Amino acid sequence: MSLEDDIQEIRSLLDAYYVHASAFHVAGDDDRGVPLDMQVGEVDDEGWVQWRITEPRVTLNDIASLEKRFGIEFPNYFRAYLLAACHLFDQIHSSKYEQLIFMTHVPSNKPLGPLESLLSSWQPLISASFIPFAEWGDGWGPMCFDAQQRSVDDCPIVWMDHELLIPLGPEACGDREAVMPHVQSLYSNTIEFIDDVFKVA
Repeated sequence: MSLEDDIQEIRSLLDAYYVHASAFHVAGDDDRGVPLDMQVGEVDDEGWVQWRITEPRVTLNDIASLEKRFGIEFPNYFRAYLLAACHLFDQIHSSKYEQLIFMTHVPSNKPLGPLESLLSSWQPLISASFIPFAEWGDGWGPMCFDAQQRSVDDCPIVWMDHELLIPLGPEACGDREAVMPHVQSLYSNTIEFIDDVFKVA
């Protein structure tokens, strides 16, 4: 399929998922809150507010700039995810593994901010051909595209336990041979992952 077809497919998944999700988040037009244009109704007494999906703010040029900065190339289907819409699905659930995932959401005020932050946090892994894009479990460690195993325009998805990576240090985290003993396979490609976490039965 074309990139535009992928974008439309993912937008349909996100819209359907939103109907079943608990779309509430802490209010506040900052990195951790709901941007004003995404807020629906009034903020409650505990500071929470319902949010809505809005039209995308990311462009291919934005993604290309981020890729150039970090020296990476995202799978096309992940690019489509970033281009599909602005949303705050930062905690999603894997049906395959019955596991929480901290996903890099796409807020309207800084749509690539969460992804940029994660890439910066685990930047040494990029030298080992792993591209961080989410966190497995309750922040247990980075989920990455294994760029060395790229096939056509997609990559397998793996994760590593941060408690095993941190003692290695930044230099060793950039050495694929040092990292490989800690790599655990999750998904064969991005399409499988997106379907697992966002497809509503």
